[in-house]
Amino acid sequence: MAMPAALAPYPLFILANMLVLAIACLGLNLLYGTAGSLSFGHAAFFGIAAYSGAFLYRFSSAESFEAYFASGVLAASLLAAVIGFFCARTSKIFFAILTLSFCMIVYSLFINGAVFRLFGGLGWALYLLGGGAMFLPRLSILGTVYAPEAFIPVLYRVIVVAFVFSALVLWRITASPFGLALRAIRDNETRAAFVGIPVWRYRWFAFILSGLFVGAAGSLYGELARQITPEQLHWLFSAKLILAIVLGGSRHFLGPVVGAFLFVGIDEVASQWTVGRYMAFGILLIFVVLAIPRGIAGGVITALEWQRTRPR
Repeated sequence: MAMPAALAPYPLFILANMLVLAIACLGLNLLYGTAGSLSFGHAAFFGIAAYSGAFLYRFSSAESFEAYFASGVLAASLLAAVIGFFCARTSKIFFAILTLSFCMIVYSLFINGAVFRLFGGLGWALYLLGGGAMFLPRLSILGTVYAPEAFIPVLYRVIVVAFVFSALVLWRITASPFGLALRAIRDNETRAAFVGIPVWRYRWFAFILSGLFVGAAGSLYGELARQITPEQLHWLFSAKLILAIVLGGSRHFLGPVVGAFLFVGIDEVASQWTVGRYMAFGILLIFVVLAIPRGIAGGVITALEWQRTRPR
């Protein structure tokens, strides 16, 4: 919370991006790391949340961040409930392919303007103007409209509160009997079903909760970047979330946070290169998979345990 006084505006913006991506990675990891279901479709919830709030602003009188954020989280949760209802009935590679398919359907509805047509001629004109992209102004926060130089520090503090709240809630969920049941499903789905765990229903609930938190991150990112594009709905964005989780470590609660910070930091440095931006991520991922398969967080914990137990 003290960072706005210590950092210049642009580093503060990068730190805010790290926290937003960390919320998304924590949300996705409830499904991936805890329940053992790999999803390539969570970009749909990230993007739909930002778009829903933008549509609310454009086609209603709502100009507050609170209304924008609430509408985005609600839209992401409803979409996750619908998509998860079908995806939760499958597992392993079929689950991954099904989530990817739904994600690309949602992406197609935005990239070809079908969703914009629902808002009539004005919506279609908005699509033609931006090619599916939408611009957001600086919305009022708790009834106050902030000047440009004050907006990012205030929004950053909102993001910090959202991150802490999301982390505490997700930590409580993973430590609850529900979270233990999800781990049982991850380790042995057949055995979990035989001991009475409702596998489909629990996986569906995890899917909805995961989509909710990823949607919350999408809403925050939309107002932070103030530019919403169809690329945020593409399955490749889901792959970025998974990459960040793998880098940090999916089996440790704070692993996705470490991975998100590392991912944004590397992306910021690599963006200065004309060639080889994604090569850096490829090399890093190969290194992590081969050298520290448990991720950065897992590798650190392993090293600390070895240091503690090694003979003196």
